[in-house]
Amino acid sequence: MRTLLVFASLLVAACGGGPTAAPPPAIDPDLAGLPDPHRPTLQAYLVLTRDPAAMQDPTAVAAMWDAVHGKTPRYAPIRGHVRWVPGDYALDVELDFADLPHPRFSTERLAPLLAALPPAERAKAEAATLGVLFQSRVDALPDGNHIRLAGAAALYAADRYDGVVVDLLARRAWTPAAWHGELTAPRLSDRQRRFVRAGDALLTRGNPKFGAPDVRVVGVTEHNLAAAQARFAALDAHVLARGGAVGERVTLPGDAPVTLAACGHPPADADCVQVPAP
Repeated sequence: MRTLLVFASLLVAACGGGPTAAPPPAIDPDLAGLPDPHRPTLQAYLVLTRDPAAMQDPTAVAAMWDAVHGKTPRYAPIRGHVRWVPGDYALDVELDFADLPHPRFSTERLAPLLAALPPAERAKAEAATLGVLFQSRVDALPDGNHIRLAGAAALYAADRYDGVVVDLLARRAWTPAAWHGELTAPRLSDRQRRFVRAGDALLTRGNPKFGAPDVRVVGVTEHNLAAAQARFAALDAHVLARGGAVGERVTLPGDAPVTLAACGHPPADADCVQVPAP
């Protein structure tokens, strides 16, 4: 992977302002499981395109920030959903570039993520010669609106360079039209995360986008499946609401205390905790 450009921009609140700004609105009751604002989050999107010059000049980057700030009609509805941000909120987006095929983004790794795309879009993604990686580490905003902002950066590139968007954390691919629909919807959908059974484990994908670790319950069998699913759901709700760290002792509703452990592989990253099945 070659890093050609790294950009950061300060997102100045269109409403809310500086130190005297009103506090953020209360989160709706059915969003109570999402993390409080100001929790660090991670997003990673790969835009697959056949344009070798995608996002590699200052004009394109400036146009991307115009999209994020809602200065063009197609992206204004996305920015319009972000009704409150702190006055000093900084939205950082880093851009890396990978000439394809690339070991990190090989055909074998990407194929399962692209399988659900419509045939024409899947063929376009499979023929891509460049992957533009958008990474954003920012504080959480109410209602997950930080996802709308960083997601708009990836959407601009997919629109401009006839590409598709791959959410590397939730492991899901989107056409530009579908990703635009997601970001302009009144509420983000449950497709921002995934729940997976892999071998003897139940795991989430995408929690770091909301400032929480992914969770994994291991040692799942058909015999203990119901109890494991209950522990999995309770742990997921716990980390979304309150966070979770390796070594933390957690008592889940209706369950015995458990100690959160590092996940190991897979998935092999610091934003994942696991417990054994009951």
